[in-house]
Amino acid sequence: MLEFNYTNILVGVDGSKTAAKAVNKAITIAEHNGAKLTIAAVINDRDIIGVSKSALLGFGSINPGAVDELKERYTRLVAKYAGRAKEHGIDVKTVVTSGDPKTVLARDIVADEKIDAIVIGATGANFVGRVTMGSTAAFVIAQAPCDVFVVHRDPK
Repeated sequence: MLEFNYTNILVGVDGSKTAAKAVNKAITIAEHNGAKLTIAAVINDRDIIGVSKSALLGFGSINPGAVDELKERYTRLVAKYAGRAKEHGIDVKTVVTSGDPKTVLARDIVADEKIDAIVIGATGANFVGRVTMGSTAAFVIAQAPCDVFVVHRDPK
């Protein structure tokens, strides 16, 4: 069996089933390596801007509580996964932020936390992402300066 020595692992979550599987895989890898685990959820700011633009054009209204609600939902999600990791004795950090999930996961958090491995679900929470490999996963694979583990959904 190949042996790797990872010290800082990042897992990105979005509420999808593959993200939940990615967390389980990240916990296993972190436990095996005695590594720190960072669990991150990134609110896609392009979606937020899109809502604001349509409201400005008269096609909807800006709901100031929507962003806070989404942030709270992601905060609960990462806290749930952090609790699971702590049950395995893993040192865990949580991050809930906004931006482009692709670059935040592949570059920003990697640099800030000195990440040496990323675990990510092959597909995300949206329909298009479930049909093919998600664009976030594809970008992270291509752009991250560290090893990337891709977790696939269960076959039907």
